[in-house]
Amino acid sequence: MMQQGVALRQEGRMAWRPGRQGMVTIADIARVCGVSKMTVSNVLNGRDDKVSATTKQRVLGAAAELQYQPSAAARSLSVSRSEIISLVYYAAADGDLGLSNPHDAMLLGEIERHLSAAGKHLMIHAATDASDTARRLRSWNVDGALFLGVLADEVEQLRRHQDVPMVFIDAYTDVEISTVGLDDAHGSYDATRHLLSAGHRSIAFVGPGATSAGVINARFTGFSRALTEAQIDVDDMRVLTNLTFADAEAAAAKLLASPQRFTAAVVTADILAIGLIKAFARRGIRVPDDFSLVGFDDLPIADMVTPSLTTVRQDIAEKARVAVDLLMEQLDGQSAPRRIILEPTLVQRESVAGPRSPIT
Repeated sequence: MMQQGVALRQEGRMAWRPGRQGMVTIADIARVCGVSKMTVSNVLNGRDDKVSATTKQRVLGAAAELQYQPSAAARSLSVSRSEIISLVYYAAADGDLGLSNPHDAMLLGEIERHLSAAGKHLMIHAATDASDTARRLRSWNVDGALFLGVLADEVEQLRRHQDVPMVFIDAYTDVEISTVGLDDAHGSYDATRHLLSAGHRSIAFVGPGATSAGVINARFTGFSRALTEAQIDVDDMRVLTNLTFADAEAAAAKLLASPQRFTAAVVTADILAIGLIKAFARRGIRVPDDFSLVGFDDLPIADMVTPSLTTVRQDIAEKARVAVDLLMEQLDGQSAPRRIILEPTLVQRESVAGPRSPIT
């Protein structure tokens, strides 16, 4: 192996010095071999039909000996692709990604893993509106985009202003686009039916309001259907809160102060349900002896807390895999949109029991 930074041509003993920032460049190889940069580029990119075997061997040998690595930018230009995929995460108006939600953080990690295996690079953009997102995607020259948390009325705007392949995760829309999501209504329906089967009649739905993403509204639809089938009035059964551990304290206070005298709740995220277990415990209220809870997501921590959390499982790893596969299909020329709906599973653990007298 040649000493780093020094390479000598047998003909003329020309010294080689590294290019800028110590990286070996095509110009460096050209100087070592005594050929043009165009010749080196042709050899390294397989356009060598007009290059002699001797010159080709010399160029490839020098590239290997100098440990030449083509830059990502150079590779993308040669194939007219950047190899960059943007994950557009619709967040709060201040641009906060909100990745303190473990579901979203896990989904992001799985997406990055699958994209990396496909030779792609992930770029994350916290978005607040469709027009800004469309402008940024055009300026970044990305190969494709994955969208998370997009409201239905923004999907059409994004499709109209973009010509890159797009896949929407958890998007409830009638627009003909590729999407992957969960049957959220079914999952919430099963969770509510489980509480009804345990004997509960006063069941709260704990989560964000009706203006939030379609996922929450779909879960409320499933909840409402189960109560309606049981001939229970759905009015005033919704307790509004954000989906964070920190918001559990206020949510617990609302549940206990409600005139509905709740004995159980369907909670739209595990992290919030776990926060409720802790908030109740501080008030001397035991789950499930005094209050039953069903979460949503089946995060790893759901089986670690005491009591372990009954929850609706969604396969986050599978959702990420399908999203990336749908995008790769479009990049490979399969343009017909596909909608994939994953089935939820109710995981029964220790946070549900029969109702006692309502807490006062």
